Amino acid sequence: MPFSQSLRWAVILTLLLGLLAPSALVLVYDFQATRTAVMDNLKRDLDRSTQVLRLSLAEPIWQVSPDLAQPMVNAQFDDERFIAVVVSETNNTKPFVQESRPNPAPELALTQTAPIEREGRQIGQLSVTMSGAPLLARAQKDLYAGAGRTLLVAALSMALILWLLRRRVLGPMERLSKVAFELGSGQMSKPVEVEGNDEIARVGQAMERMRLALLEAFERLRQHANTLEDQVSQRTVELTKTNTELTRAMQQLKNAQKELVESEKLASLGRLVAGVAHELNTPLGNAMTVVTALEDRWGELDAALKSSQPLRRSQLEGLVTDTRRGQDILQRNVRKAAELVRDFKQVAIDQTSDARREFDLAGMVKDVMVMVEPRFKHTPFIIDTQLTEGLKMNSFPGSLGQVLTNLLINALVHGFHDRTEGRVLVTCQAATDNPDWVELTVKDNGWGMDENVRKRIFDPFFTTKLGRGGTGLGMHIVHNIVTQLLGGFIDVISEPGQGALMRLRLPTQAPEMSEHEEAGAGV
Repeated sequence: MPFSQSLRWAVILTLLLGLLAPSALVLVYDFQATRTAVMDNLKRDLDRSTQVLRLSLAEPIWQVSPDLAQPMVNAQFDDERFIAVVVSETNNTKPFVQESRPNPAPELALTQTAPIEREGRQIGQLSVTMSGAPLLARAQKDLYAGAGRTLLVAALSMALILWLLRRRVLGPMERLSKVAFELGSGQMSKPVEVEGNDEIARVGQAMERMRLALLEAFERLRQHANTLEDQVSQRTVELTKTNTELTRAMQQLKNAQKELVESEKLASLGRLVAGVAHELNTPLGNAMTVVTALEDRWGELDAALKSSQPLRRSQLEGLVTDTRRGQDILQRNVRKAAELVRDFKQVAIDQTSDARREFDLAGMVKDVMVMVEPRFKHTPFIIDTQLTEGLKMNSFPGSLGQVLTNLLINALVHGFHDRTEGRVLVTCQAATDNPDWVELTVKDNGWGMDENVRKRIFDPFFTTKLGRGGTGLGMHIVHNIVTQLLGGFIDVISEPGQGALMRLRLPTQAPEMSEHEEAGAGV
């Protein structure tokens, strides 16, 4: 099953927990409704029984015969709801007939008093007390049985959700996070092992292809590095004689440069994978914690139901509160994880396929922000955006996303090097002089650059961090993508100590290019 569907099912299973809260509320309501119904029935039966007894007891009282009245009273006590029946004569304080039993629940008892008449004259008085406790106890027993069945279903659901999260999401993501960390630290000898065919497995397969491509590219680069130096030296000496051989060496250099560019692209995607894997650990870890906590709470309720002590309303209300809060936390965190996977999927597809499509510029920028922000998360540097919504483009979102990623990482690595604070502002808006063009800017308040660096910033292999991790290809790739593939312009405004402004001016409709031109646009 595709990962998007499995994640959707996980969300559905999680939301089923929301049924427990209504079930608990219905249970409380049923308790109250049952009590009300029992008391209503008790009142009707009390009225009917009192009327029957007052008519039946008139003759025994008239004849002053308690022996005739006693069996009538005793017959009523076959009904366990009868608590007391007191029959008295009008002029005698001593009860004529009296029968009673213990009252276990005084708050559930009702008493009715009625006169006993004979030929229009009151000759005695009848007092009947009945309790709804027996019927209410049986009704509550049935409700407790229903609550137990609901608890069993909830416990099975909890176990299933926990199993799904561990098997389908947390376990694979932990393995991918570890692999991404190893790749980021340069440990590329160990293959990426993945299981299944869902989206997480496909990310792992993409990482494995990236690892193999990097190893192959680095091997070719080492071979080229070993041969190019000798070839260039020889061709320099023989320049006047072997112009053809020098041309061939230059072509090899261009091929090596192209491979370096492809390696840079793959390395950029690898950094995105590591960042997303790290970000996913937070919401999924929160979801795991909530599921475990809810499982403990249901275990407490299960123990309370199995004990001899009566279940208190406060326990049910506490379970309802914890379940609702847990549902909210689970829903937010699982939705956050789903959004991260969805955004990374779009960015990864765009940067690997590099296909033309229609997209919203502000939305594309936001997707890139999700991927890049983990690099800024544990630094004192902040990214702000001012984006105009609704700017539709028909262009290459993958290449444009790579441009924006390189500019942001360039600001982090070069603009804020050894600084204690910094801010990057990303803006996009329609061009003021032409509605068919847009402007995208990346502005930082870092170190800035002098005029010599600013003029050479787009030259291939030019970097201020030579020998310290800089390849000198990042801004060269940016310039070629913007001017060739996207059909736009890029300029740099910067002074020492005043930060840097990278301004892109792009057409909303990228120019049509032949396959040959597209293949060379990234070099």
